[in-house]
Amino acid sequence: MSTARSRPASIRARRTTLVAAFIAAFVAAALAASPARAYRPFDQTDADVAEPRTIELEIGPVGYTHDASGDTFTPSFVFNYGVVSRLELVFDTHHAVIWGGADLARRRRALETALLAKVVVREGSLQGGVGPSVAFEGGALLPTIPAAGDLGAALTAIASQRWPALTLHVDLEGDRTRAGTFAFIGGAIVEGPNAWTVRPVAETFVARDGDGPTTVSGLAGAIWRASAHVAFDAAGRVARQADANVYELRAGLTWDFGI
Repeated sequence: MSTARSRPASIRARRTTLVAAFIAAFVAAALAASPARAYRPFDQTDADVAEPRTIELEIGPVGYTHDASGDTFTPSFVFNYGVVSRLELVFDTHHAVIWGGADLARRRRALETALLAKVVVREGSLQGGVGPSVAFEGGALLPTIPAAGDLGAALTAIASQRWPALTLHVDLEGDRTRAGTFAFIGGAIVEGPNAWTVRPVAETFVARDGDGPTTVSGLAGAIWRASAHVAFDAAGRVARQADANVYELRAGLTWDFGI
């Protein structure tokens, strides 16, 4: 009997050891990667791209949202790949999967997925130079899963400027939505000193889809550079949309590595 009990215990011990080894290997690989930029928990982006042959994985934001439809959980991720100098490909599943809420049609479906390309047209302060960095990001807004809506398109102009005390990113975006309407989003990201290990961040934007209501959003949080290569972020967001308030908590991780 004692031998029969010891075998499952031994198997469990080996599994625990394997899990611990996997976690340790992940952390070691992350710490050996190239520097993380951590541009989540934002909805907008910056005028910089991943280095050539570098994958930048943004795990998050993982959001908890309270609005008129109830409480929802929205895990997300963004996959960036530096193709050549000044150019990256972006697969964005921002607010990709929704669990919870009163609207059953919104549950367990992919939303806001996009396949984009970003190109830096002027290298500036974000690339170690002088003056504003300027980039354009554009591509396809993919149909949701299960399939709904047509193929949409998005184009964003981005300008960024870094000073010793703060960094500013300004985004202007125009979309042809999956529903065939035209949407506009304009806003800005402000960050504290880039040299700080933990820097405060804030974001605001205004969005309007066709003849629908205008959304006004504000976010405040922080980015923690845990090492030269891994960064964590957390933020709270409040928005006003269609005469209703939206409250959201976000958290995420950024890790990039060469291949």
